[in-house]
Amino acid sequence: MPLLKDDVFRKGEYTYRVNDEGFVLRHNRRVVLRTGLRGLSASVSVVWSEDSRNFAITWSTGGAIGFFRVRAFHVDGDVVTELPGGKLAWREFTAHHGCKTRGDNIQAHSWLPESQRLVLVLSVYPTGDCGWDMGYTEGYVVDAPTGEIREHWNLKQLNAYLKYHPE
Repeated sequence: MPLLKDDVFRKGEYTYRVNDEGFVLRHNRRVVLRTGLRGLSASVSVVWSEDSRNFAITWSTGGAIGFFRVRAFHVDGDVVTELPGGKLAWREFTAHHGCKTRGDNIQAHSWLPESQRLVLVLSVYPTGDCGWDMGYTEGYVVDAPTGEIREHWNLKQLNAYLKYHPE
């Protein structure tokens, strides 16, 4: 039995699907990206920028509550380029917080209106074996093309953003 349904979604000129084999993006019926999502087990989401030129995929390799991963991409017609997205934010977060037993999570929440900055949510697994950092969460706004951290939000700032910008 397949893990994921093979539904097709549309965003502007693009259609895409996510299934057990990964992510497939088409532009005018032509496949422009076919990529695996390493360790895919559940909870796939795709968020697009307002101009439909950037998107980020979040998926879990550890079931419904954890080990979320992110990849971000830029599209220009039939040309797709992977962006550094959250790599610097991941390094920054995991240098200070983490769960040695389970690992940590990174999720793409949304793109800011100018379509260049990506809002990421980074968190420690919310289970007791993660110690004092259990469930610890921060937000990062990154410049998607460079991966540079533009803003770093504590939980209060992140929750204020999430209140007015639900996923």
